[in-house]
Amino acid sequence: MAIKSLKYVERDGWYSMSMTRDFSFVIVGGGILGSALAALAAGYGLQPLVLRRSDLLSPNADTLRNQGWLQSGIMYPISHFSSPEAYANFAAKTYFAGRDLLAMCNLPRPEPGGLLGVSADFHIQQLARKRELLKLSDYEFAQLEAAEAKRLMGMHYEKGSTYYRIPDGPFNEAAVLCHFRDEATRSGAIFIEVDQPVELERKNDSVRILFADREILSPTVVVTAGAGSFTLMRQCGVHLDGDLQRTPLVVGDAPSDMPASIVVDLDRGFSAVRHDRGPGGAAVVMGTRAKTLPAPDPAERIVAVSDQAEFGALVPPAFQSSLASGRYTAGYEVMPKRGLGPSAYEPWIRQEGPVIFGSPGRATVSALAAQKLLADVIERWQANRQQRTSAVDLAGCSEWNCPIAMHYMPTYDYNDAEV
Repeated sequence: MAIKSLKYVERDGWYSMSMTRDFSFVIVGGGILGSALAALAAGYGLQPLVLRRSDLLSPNADTLRNQGWLQSGIMYPISHFSSPEAYANFAAKTYFAGRDLLAMCNLPRPEPGGLLGVSADFHIQQLARKRELLKLSDYEFAQLEAAEAKRLMGMHYEKGSTYYRIPDGPFNEAAVLCHFRDEATRSGAIFIEVDQPVELERKNDSVRILFADREILSPTVVVTAGAGSFTLMRQCGVHLDGDLQRTPLVVGDAPSDMPASIVVDLDRGFSAVRHDRGPGGAAVVMGTRAKTLPAPDPAERIVAVSDQAEFGALVPPAFQSSLASGRYTAGYEVMPKRGLGPSAYEPWIRQEGPVIFGSPGRATVSALAAQKLLADVIERWQANRQQRTSAVDLAGCSEWNCPIAMHYMPTYDYNDAEV
């Protein structure tokens, strides 16, 4: 660690005196993957600088717009993978890696208890095939008898549907993010929050980074900025063979009779995830198959009126009241091109000289993706004979150390709906 001035104090989250230092490398994007990478790298002995956008008014981080859903792989289409075996391998990895992730963060694992309804024969056949491939037990995955389904679903029961208990459950992504951030800072990483987007410029075998009226030259930059990653990689002359998909979500008050923490209607492509928001009661985060690919500029963060109409048509009757009183949030997903790399669910990592791009695919495998990224960072760091960044004075920069709130918490009241 090369520090030119040790005299600094932290006051109200701001570095208020001279703190001029250099770093091992820079991470642009402080979501779940960037924070996990920072924690692993700092634990290894590196000193990363993490730059992230502020979420003061509305969350920029796609992590904070997520449903917080610990998935088993049941919802992944087999056809999106190169083979049924590839599907089964990744689905199992998602299932176990997600639970290992929570254990790593000293968080409880949700008990199996999601409820899924379906009527189409194709989907019923696919569910049977998935259960076979994933080797799920009766405790984890079970078709419910009609009487049991009616009892559990109550007013949410729809005649003609077959219901299943699935292993999926919600988890607290904010707690995971906070754990990684705290682990990283305890080991020497620094997180800086900026109001304006970071800008990158590739300079031969290094990258010039502009942030908060400062600049720093880094031999390695890892871009984990979600929807902003495509713009940042283009600034470095790198074309990512993929697209952004806009995935609208609706946040509302959870129905008092919601029969499970996760409710899925496979025919409609509808899902609802219930989260506790403290004194504000329970929130529900609803998603449907209403998606836009390729997505418009993520800076807009607008859910068009036509998208709202499509979304509303896919919401079951029992959740219409939550839709009517809810608000839209325009989430984004990074999607690799089909057939040219990983599926949309898997970690996607690409290195181009001093620039490394990373997307976790799913939050549940973010620690695995971070391990892969760290291996690339270490290889480059060693090849560069442990070259560090140029020095930068962080006086006046805002440290990211505030409480982390998900978009369904009372902290936020923004609405991305076009009116």
